[in-house]
Amino acid sequence: MMSRLLSPIHRIATRPTNSGGIRWSSYVGDVRCWSNLSKSYHCGRGAARRSLSAATASTQQQQQPQQERLLILGSGVAGCATALTAARHGIRCTVLHAGSSRDDCNSYWAQGGIIYRNYRLRDAGSGGSGAASSQKEEKLVDTPLSLVNDIKIASGYLGPLQRTDELEEGWYGDKLVLNGGVDNSSRGGDSSSMKGGRQCPTTNIHWNEDAAWKLACEGPSRVRELLLGKKDGGLNEENEGNGGDDGVNAGCVVPFDRVMHADGGSGSGEEGGSEKMDVLSLCLEASHAAPRIIHHADCTGKVITTHITQAAANHPLIEFVGDSVVTDLIFDENSSSSISNDAALVIGAQVLNKQTNRLTNYYATHGVVLASGGLAGIYQHSTNPLGFNALGSSVGLALRLEDSFSGGNNKSSKGGIVSDLEYVQFHPTSLFLPNEARFLLTEALRGEGAILRDLEGRAFARDYHANGELAPRDIVARAVFCETQKNAGDVSGEHNAYLDITHRDSDWLKERFPSIDAHLMSRNSPMDFTKEWIPVIPAAHYTCGGVTTDLNGRVVGGGNSNSNGWYRNLYAAGEAARTGLHGGNRLASTSLLEGLVFGSSVGEIVAGVGNEENQENAVESMHQARDAIERRLAMEQSRGGRVDDGGMNGDASSREATAILTHLKSLMWDNVGVVRTPAKLALAVSELAAIRDQADRLWEDCSCGGTAASWEVVALRDAAYAGLAVAESALANPVSGGAHYVALDEEEGFETDGGLEDGVIADSDDEEEAFDIGLAAARG
Repeated sequence: MMSRLLSPIHRIATRPTNSGGIRWSSYVGDVRCWSNLSKSYHCGRGAARRSLSAATASTQQQQQPQQERLLILGSGVAGCATALTAARHGIRCTVLHAGSSRDDCNSYWAQGGIIYRNYRLRDAGSGGSGAASSQKEEKLVDTPLSLVNDIKIASGYLGPLQRTDELEEGWYGDKLVLNGGVDNSSRGGDSSSMKGGRQCPTTNIHWNEDAAWKLACEGPSRVRELLLGKKDGGLNEENEGNGGDDGVNAGCVVPFDRVMHADGGSGSGEEGGSEKMDVLSLCLEASHAAPRIIHHADCTGKVITTHITQAAANHPLIEFVGDSVVTDLIFDENSSSSISNDAALVIGAQVLNKQTNRLTNYYATHGVVLASGGLAGIYQHSTNPLGFNALGSSVGLALRLEDSFSGGNNKSSKGGIVSDLEYVQFHPTSLFLPNEARFLLTEALRGEGAILRDLEGRAFARDYHANGELAPRDIVARAVFCETQKNAGDVSGEHNAYLDITHRDSDWLKERFPSIDAHLMSRNSPMDFTKEWIPVIPAAHYTCGGVTTDLNGRVVGGGNSNSNGWYRNLYAAGEAARTGLHGGNRLASTSLLEGLVFGSSVGEIVAGVGNEENQENAVESMHQARDAIERRLAMEQSRGGRVDDGGMNGDASSREATAILTHLKSLMWDNVGVVRTPAKLALAVSELAAIRDQADRLWEDCSCGGTAASWEVVALRDAAYAGLAVAESALANPVSGGAHYVALDEEEGFETDGGLEDGVIADSDDEEEAFDIGLAAARG
């Protein structure tokens, strides 16, 4: 039985042990690892659960050279899922994070919840008669196909599903992939772009159905593997990550909200027998066909992040290094692959310590994972926290790598290492209070019945979409934006968009949304959301595009002779990555699950899990990385072993960088915001190109002066590269779709009578002319 479970994953030899477990051997990299296998296992991926004992892992860590590791940039859900999965396969991991605390990440601020699966909601079939027949015909309503369809609808992709037959939960392997993982037909005929999925001819949106199937099929198992305890069918000990036979087997047990549910009921708790069961609470959010969201009040991201980072920190093969800002990726252009067409080999990253202002090269034979989040923080109004978060660091690093690999002649991405950056999602409901930072008001509020009203009390959401408040985010965001513009020119200037949930029970609301209640009541002028309407406005929230990857998280690009390939030893996961899962618009509560599923896949691909080709690629890349790193270390040692002495004399450059970044954020909000025009996009491209060049000069001036640039300069540099890439992508795509909405220049500040007509505006001669002029300016 156990041999059968193991065989699809590794070429593994197994034999029974005296303790009743199984001893297995497998090549992880080129190190032969032995471990006792616990009797408990899960079949979510058809793989038995494997982990090194704490003593063995600790010994292995001490014996390995420092560079024998996987380097992960970002301590959020995607980064920790990668680290935990890779470590369970014997890979040592170093997780770098920009903040002083490992909890300082975008995942921490997610409010709503994480998609799981509703195993209680059943639909009785129409066949047969009688109670026995009815029970036999009952089918689950919440299926992988149902979730895939919801993701498609939200994405803005208007074509039909390629697969309409149901799939069971489990590993979404190569034999199930519909599109070969990539789509070589990209906008403008650029065959070097290896976007996964298909392009919608109406909206121009690329959506990857395979990515959605992977999330739907593997998601529930990943949740059980990494977040749930045995009480809910999970694999983790109930002592929140500190238990297990060997101290590292346990992941974490997140205390999701629970309810007492009638055994055998339909999911609503109103049917079935009288016996009650303590089960996970499942809520409904916008554009979901079933209540499938598990949550912890309104601070799900906080509790998941706290527990999963603690579980990772407890693992002897995982270390966290804080106050670490990555400035550039290090690659070796001389290492070519004998197996594939891939050329560039990433071997590490240059890292700035925020406390000492010193630069250090972190080398990693197993490669680098970009998991530092998105770029919505480059907007003046954003739901992301201040600091280094969400300033587009992964996009900036990828673009500079591509530029370096192409000889410095590729400032704008033409090789496809980033894609779909025009699709920046604006959350419909952030708290609007003048002179205060925007505060996210979770989608779950509307899922629980909150109504969008104008100043006169009229519910306006259904003017824009039949599903009203539960329509896809991009449509609701534009609806709120349009309503706020109606009074923009009035002398009174009164706000015109509010969220009203005063019809629900006050005590229940405060228990369900304690973080929102605490934030509103902590103000100098407290607000009670259970008794008064809350003013709202859209704010930049999430990046649907990002660093282009395949389904396993390998970063696309860098092939020989400008042909298709991957950057070897470079991966991306979570919001930093573009798998094509979201298309033009993200479905609510998919972000945390995306981090778990695709982060875990990266951990497995790094360890050579999956098939013989993966193993061969992992071993070859590691050997070549090891040789390249040894050459670099020898070179550094010959010059004294120093990268940069650093220094603390960058106050002037820090102030200048901060001022420029503030201007950049205003520029993005005013010209590349909720509603865009060709003229404004062309203006943004021109100004952002100048800001990027200015940021590069600031960085170079600091480096030439013998001191490392401050982290503020690094932040500006990343934001400038990311902002320009967003503006260029938006300008290059004149078709409205998903979160990318282009209005005619003369219709700026437009109002609608009949709604947004699916978010598509027809082209005109004037718009095409403005588009051509703007695109010429961008290319010039």
